[in-house]
Amino acid sequence: MISSILTLLGVTFGLGLLLVYLSLWLKTQLSAHFMETHERLERTLGQNRQELQNGLFKTTLALETKFQSLEHQVGNRLESIGKSVESKLNENLKEGFKHFEKVQQHLQAAELKLASLNVVGQSISDLNNLLKLPHLRGGFGEATLERLLADFLPIGSYELQYAIVPNSTERVDAVVKMAHQVLPIDSKFPREQVLPLFETQDPALLENARKALSDCIKVQAKSIAKKYVRPEHGTTDMAFLFLPSETLYFEVIRDGKLFEETCKLKVYPVSPNTLAIGLKSVLMAQEYYNMSKGVEKTIEDLKKARKHFEHFESRFGEIGRGLRKAQEAFDTASSHLGHYETSVFRLTGEVAAEALGETTSGVAAPKIEASSLEN
Repeated sequence: MISSILTLLGVTFGLGLLLVYLSLWLKTQLSAHFMETHERLERTLGQNRQELQNGLFKTTLALETKFQSLEHQVGNRLESIGKSVESKLNENLKEGFKHFEKVQQHLQAAELKLASLNVVGQSISDLNNLLKLPHLRGGFGEATLERLLADFLPIGSYELQYAIVPNSTERVDAVVKMAHQVLPIDSKFPREQVLPLFETQDPALLENARKALSDCIKVQAKSIAKKYVRPEHGTTDMAFLFLPSETLYFEVIRDGKLFEETCKLKVYPVSPNTLAIGLKSVLMAQEYYNMSKGVEKTIEDLKKARKHFEHFESRFGEIGRGLRKAQEAFDTASSHLGHYETSVFRLTGEVAAEALGETTSGVAAPKIEASSLEN
């Protein structure tokens, strides 16, 4: 009976030791598998971080290269445009100076002609006999204007007796057609105000005659500005007052105050000799305007490109913030994993591991496949 009890106690003790041994062995295997899994996870995350950093670095380099190329192209384009504009302006300025020199020569010639007032007076007297009727004077001015336009401009680039306002009875003598507008030109020949300038040598009478001519030109300029300077109907914001006589033109421009007032009305006097220069100046101004429109479009395109770049920069910043959030989430998961590891060690108990090491020294634990633990 006692031997049976001892045998039973020995078996019970052996089973207890076996259970302790199995518990410690399972703990060891779980710890090893957990460490292996943790290391594998660390390696995988490290590789992913490295690949992500490499990808972002390559993307950043590619973007920097692209933007440097774009900046270089834009710089070259702007430099080319600047050189072209500068070259064009230089050419136009040289041509303008040539025309102004011609104007100066014509004015000097006019001064020489005015030196012999008797000859000029006789010419005016003859013209007076020819142009006594008002409608003949108007026809003479219009015919002179038509002949000059035909000489200076190609067919189809101007039109005579043009109605500025649709269905209106008011018609300007001629218009010069531009890209998007027409330039009004109206002919005036104030005979009654011009003749007194050549009929007397009295300074007082000459001053009164010049004042009468000035008042007449002011009225004519205001009438042209009111009737024909109509940008809302497709005209330019200026008009030409055509004076078919160089002498009459000289009398108008020699009065600085009169010339200034007509310019304020945006009505500019021209003579047969200065009409071509005036037309050339207007066409040059139109070309400069079109050129400035092209430059403004280029600047607008650059502003749009800058907005696109700012949008991309904003999106790039959002990606960076997302990556920082992912890093923070990884750090949080690592912290939770450490807490889980500590909890597992507490559940299995470190004392049991030391006891197992003392009682089972030299005994190898049975090998358990990692795949079986995962299952």
